[in-house]
Amino acid sequence: MMATTVGQQQLVAARAAFAEGDVQSLAVLPLPLQHSWQRSRAAGVQPGQEPYYPPLQGDGLRLRDPEDRRLARCVQPELEQLWAAFGGRGWTMFCANREGLVIAQQAHGLEDAPLLRPIQVGRRLGEAEIGTTAPAVSLADDVPALVRGNEHYLQRFAPVFCLSEPLHDLDGQVCGAIDITGLGERDPALLQGYFRQAALASENRLFQGLADVHLLAMQHDPRWLATPLQGLLAVQDDGQLRAANRVARRLLGLPRRGPLPLLSMQAVFAGASAAQRRRLLQPGPAHRVRLGEGSAVYLHHLRAPRAPRTRAAAPVAVADVPLRQQQREAARRAAQAAEGNLSLAARQLGISRTTLYKLLRD
Repeated sequence: MMATTVGQQQLVAARAAFAEGDVQSLAVLPLPLQHSWQRSRAAGVQPGQEPYYPPLQGDGLRLRDPEDRRLARCVQPELEQLWAAFGGRGWTMFCANREGLVIAQQAHGLEDAPLLRPIQVGRRLGEAEIGTTAPAVSLADDVPALVRGNEHYLQRFAPVFCLSEPLHDLDGQVCGAIDITGLGERDPALLQGYFRQAALASENRLFQGLADVHLLAMQHDPRWLATPLQGLLAVQDDGQLRAANRVARRLLGLPRRGPLPLLSMQAVFAGASAAQRRRLLQPGPAHRVRLGEGSAVYLHHLRAPRAPRTRAAAPVAVADVPLRQQQREAARRAAQAAEGNLSLAARQLGISRTTLYKLLRD
């Protein structure tokens, strides 16, 4: 979590100097905020201007993108819990997607603060519109962010406190951020812990949407299983690792971001005994699996792949259908089953996104 002990008057002076072209004045800010101020200025935003709030996309109620709808469903239960604990008049909580578009929100029904009213589902709130904010920093740098008072690039936001936590997709890439914004002051250290757990729980729900994989939970301490702090592994029937959440990546020493390398469960748990490896994809209670010398985790097989729901249709002789047509039809079905998430559809088919695009365009 970024924090600062710089006084508000020093920040006001730094903003004025930066507006005159003094880049050295940024030294009073944490490095991610320095970068955000620079991006805001490069986008043509001036510190003394009023924030620009672009029109809502659609009616602000129905999200167009299936990925946005999926992420919003995963985040909404956490926003409701956070709001019950920390919400109130003068505050709002929301989730923005990777482009800064608000896709889920909790706010007081009678909220009338001019700085908070424009924050609505369907509105984009990026640096090019309103300058430096906590979610903008989280989306750009994949870090928990805290922006208070005159740390904001726009001086209009001097009364505002905002704190955010990044969200990651199945490939470990930043796909959004959850945020609390309000007028006043809160305990950042307290909020950070709760928002991090909310982010982890939201990401874990994304894994629940994978139907054609084994889902496994893991942790060094079995008491953390069935909590947001559990590691999750999505494993294909052939034993290949499809995806791992950020906790599992850390536990197993896997790359923090990006698609995973081709790995089998046998390779991931090479330190396990033969008997332990045979149980990896078998239902049953949590059991201890050795990782290496002096290290082990508790592994719990949560569920096996779910059979796809298909509609009855007249049988078609496959031999009568050209191969290219079969490939196009498989690509179309996979994209539809993944609700438009082409990265997920491509992984399920075992092909590249480029190949999938070509099949869908044919």
